[in-house]
Amino acid sequence: MLVPKIASSAAPAPALQRAIGLLPTALFADPQLACDASGAGHTAAWAGVESLSAVAAALDSGVSVAVLPATQLPADGCGSIDAARIALRYTAADIRAQGLRSVLEAAQTTGIQHAAAVVLELSPTQLDDATACAAGEASPLAQLVRAAGSRLVGASGPVRVLVDLVGDAGAGAWTLDALERVAAVGADAVVAAEQLALDADARPTQLPLAAAFVAASGLVSDRPDGLFTTVVVDEQRVCLGVVYSSAASIAAALGEGQGVYWSRKRGLWHKGLTSGATQTLLGVSVDCDSDVLCFRVSQSGAGFCHHSTRTCFGPAAGISRLAHTVAERRDSAPE
Repeated sequence: MLVPKIASSAAPAPALQRAIGLLPTALFADPQLACDASGAGHTAAWAGVESLSAVAAALDSGVSVAVLPATQLPADGCGSIDAARIALRYTAADIRAQGLRSVLEAAQTTGIQHAAAVVLELSPTQLDDATACAAGEASPLAQLVRAAGSRLVGASGPVRVLVDLVGDAGAGAWTLDALERVAAVGADAVVAAEQLALDADARPTQLPLAAAFVAASGLVSDRPDGLFTTVVVDEQRVCLGVVYSSAASIAAALGEGQGVYWSRKRGLWHKGLTSGATQTLLGVSVDCDSDVLCFRVSQSGAGFCHHSTRTCFGPAAGISRLAHTVAERRDSAPE
């Protein structure tokens, strides 16, 4: 999974910030930045804190997960603080001082026992070492991911492993190949927002957001045409229909904040462009096997289906139907 990192000194342009808000997780340099973003968009706002005493205040202010230096973790864990809302950061300096394997072993034996995620700051050379496979063995990073995946943190699912690539001058220069290598072992990639750009705006030193999202998600297709199966759901996560996406349509959807897909007959398809049944994109995510996309949308007009029903499986039902009815009556209420 792609996890953009927002620094206080380098806020993204508004269009990129909006697109980042459509991704499942973003990591902010400090709690105030995360709080400002937590009320908007789909993203879960994680924030770095420097000490255990700052964790509770950050969580109370609206941060989803507080990222704490592993050196600040007490021997008995974080006490009454829910482990599902804690991530532990292991720095490149820790790795230089203690050695890669020693730090990864600490993350595996201690980190995943007390937190919902571990964040590894790795230099490009350390990343190469972490993903290198010895004869007959999984790579050190793959072993950590496997151990983390076997430990569940309540309803949050398995412990996550995130790789934050850093260089001598700060943020490291990710490549699409490096993102794919990290995704191949099941880890997430933390990418500085200044290294990302909407596809039309990308400079040679930047990664197009959509391409980075596909690479870091490990998204795959088993179709001869390479299209990605895409499930479209509404605000209540009720399925509206099943469509297909391409690299080009994902880029357009993130860039425009709209439901844009790939028609096998017509190519790039802006949903509702002619019918008026447009979609505001609320979030984009990938399933557990990285072979299906999920677009969460706010559907306007008669509905998603070309038969003018709310869903391609018939009229809306349950909470989704109630919400749709309330919205219709609000919009058609007499003056």
